[in-house]
Amino acid sequence: MTEEKKDHEKLEVKEAPKKEAIKVETETKEVKAKAKPVSKKAEKVKITNKMDDMTRYSPVRTDLPELKAGDIIRVSYRVIEGGKERIQVFEGTVIALKHSGIQKTVTVRKTSFGVAVERIFPLNSKLVQKIDVKRHSKVRRSKLYYLRNLKGKAARYM
Repeated sequence: MTEEKKDHEKLEVKEAPKKEAIKVETETKEVKAKAKPVSKKAEKVKITNKMDDMTRYSPVRTDLPELKAGDIIRVSYRVIEGGKERIQVFEGTVIALKHSGIQKTVTVRKTSFGVAVERIFPLNSKLVQKIDVKRHSKVRRSKLYYLRNLKGKAARYM
């Protein structure tokens, strides 16, 4: 019995250094994994997160009128083409307002020569010169996406 215990103790002693060695090897692998350079995709995410933080805390424009879904508005938008700059007016119905603060956007829909056109304007962009509200409409929805399926006079909102 005493010989068997001694053999058993010897086995435990021999196994213990192997486990420690395995632990040390895994720790060095983890350190090597942490030391790898960051991928380009991860760097882009970090950069965009920094940009989002910068824009989120920049001042919000206060010179714009209060907008609601269903309003008919005229957006004066600065367009730069080939080095020349001009102001383009886009008049249509507000079908959606999204986000808040500096990221707030408005989706405007108009029908031009029988073709429906939608455009999303960032409200706090410097390219938006001014917004004029032509008419307020009383609607019972915050998003008027169903207007996309209507045609002709039915697509107008009074």
